[in-house]
This record gives sequence, C-alpha cells and structure tokens, in this order.
Amino acid sequence: MDTTNRLTFHRYALLAAALVVGVGVTGTLMLARPAEASVSSIGTMATCNATWYGAVGEIPEGWPTASGEPFHRMALKAAHKTLPFGTRVKVTYQGKSVTVTINDRGGFGGAVCLDLTYGAFTQIANTDLGNIVVQYQVL
Repeated sequence: MDTTNRLTFHRYALLAAALVVGVGVTGTLMLARPAEASVSSIGTMATCNATWYGAVGEIPEGWPTASGEPFHRMALKAAHKTLPFGTRVKVTYQGKSVTVTINDRGGFGGAVCLDLTYGAFTQIANTDLGNIVVQYQVL
C-alpha cells in the first residue's frame, strides 16, 4: 500500500470511528432521556409523546384491559405505565384537548408515556400521525 492509499485508508477509518462514536453517544443520550416528566400531584402539567392503539381488528371489542374493564376502541381511555387505574387525565395537542381515564398498561419505549385509544386520539389529532407530543394534566 503506497503512502497516498494509506492516508486515504486512515482518513476513512477515522471518519468511520467518529461516526460510530457519534451514533453511540447519541444513542446513549436518547436512552438516558427520561420516559416522561414526573407528575407528582394533581394539576401538574407534563409533556410526553402519545401514541394510539385499537385499530380495527387489533384488539377484540370487550377484551379485558389491564384494569379488567372491557376494551372499546372508541372509548376515551388510555394506557399509562404507573398512574393508578381510574385516574382522569386531560391530554392536549395543538390546542385540542380530550379527557381520558387510565384503564390499561403498556410497555412503552423512548419518550412515550401515554397510549390513547383510537377514539381518544381522534379527538385531538389525525391517527396518521401515530406519535405526537402532548401536554397532559392529572385531574
């Protein structure tokens, strides 16, 4: 390998190493982000990502949720990791709000903290968006 090829090889190797380190640091930072802001008391506002579930055929109507309450895709309900079942939450997106009741749990990843039923999501956003940043308030 001549000197020019060796320098080119080393440049590409350094660029590749920098890219790997950069992706690794970014991935670590993303993983280190809290899944949601802490909501410790009634009335506190927080921000997180919300998704939806209950597409036609995804979950049978009447299927028990984690709380034991029957699932209805058009109901104004939501899943949350830790809020107690029966907690009412006001969810706001771009000036539109919906009040949901927590009746289910979910294994959310990243910054997602709420999984709204299809019916609840359609009250505030187009389901084609899939994942939206919302403000929420425990009522």
